[in-house]
Amino acid sequence: MLKQLECPICDGIAYLNTKSETNSFRKEEYKILAHFYKCDNCKEEFSTTESANLNVNQVYNQYREQHNIPLPNQIRLIRENYDLSASKMSLILGIGANQYSLYEKGDIPNESNSQLIEIISDPKVFHSHILKRKSLFHTKEFNKIIANVDELIKRKEDCWYNPEMILFNPIANPGEFNGYQMPSLQKFANMVLFFLQGAFLVTRLNKFLFYADFLNFKHSGSSISGYCYAAIPLGPVPHDYKTVYDLVENHNYVSTEPYETEYDTTEKLVKSKDFESSLFTPVELESLEMVKQKLSPLKTGEIINLSHEEIGWLENKDNKDLISYQKYAFLLKHF
Repeated sequence: MLKQLECPICDGIAYLNTKSETNSFRKEEYKILAHFYKCDNCKEEFSTTESANLNVNQVYNQYREQHNIPLPNQIRLIRENYDLSASKMSLILGIGANQYSLYEKGDIPNESNSQLIEIISDPKVFHSHILKRKSLFHTKEFNKIIANVDELIKRKEDCWYNPEMILFNPIANPGEFNGYQMPSLQKFANMVLFFLQGAFLVTRLNKFLFYADFLNFKHSGSSISGYCYAAIPLGPVPHDYKTVYDLVENHNYVSTEPYETEYDTTEKLVKSKDFESSLFTPVELESLEMVKQKLSPLKTGEIINLSHEEIGWLENKDNKDLISYQKYAFLLKHF
């Protein structure tokens, strides 16, 4: 988001400002950090489309978290897991086709529809639900759906202990610690690939990833990877980062090689795949590039020192707590 722009009212320069305010949505109130521009010349205040969307997203995000409402991408993923069209899923759920389609595009479901969508994300529950709706389908179509659901049930039982499903559960409730984004190992791994040239050692890479995710939240109200970060003595890091990097390597995004430092021999990450820019929005790519340009010239110790000045780290380091995007991303000191 631009920090300054030409005032549309006079010839002055308007600067980005923030203030705490309370907004209402569906008869509930939510505190946000409102973003707006104020002209130094005429003193008028106004919003851009970008700043207005950021303010609205803060309200919607908190409402979704409080009521366990899935994100649009999660609603679409639930449907696609069952290999169903939007029209078929709306029929099964008893939700109007147009209304269901709007949910996948960003409209927030009412509480009853949201609860229905959330519970049928469990294939066992969906199996019971589809049996009650058998009359909606021809026998061949019904048998195909049931076979697919049974396969999903088996797959879920087989991988309940899988760390990927624990750390990157795509149906995890949106919240302040994952940046109101659907967790994605694929996007996290591609963020790693993007930064490898300037950050191939884990201690350094951790800070690049933290700043990219939190900067993107600062710009848009959502993280990039949907992953959470913890405050440890060396600064903010991806939660359980050793396991996460093992997952990235196991999926053949990177490999490790010995690396000689001034003091000892460690390991560096080497890319095994090319970065997939198509996975990211223009805003996300801009956040990645900004972090890369600012941090790459700095030494690792300098980057660690920068991260130690961030309020999100300072207020959570004593207990190694997770760092809230909603509370701390807008307070980033160095971006």
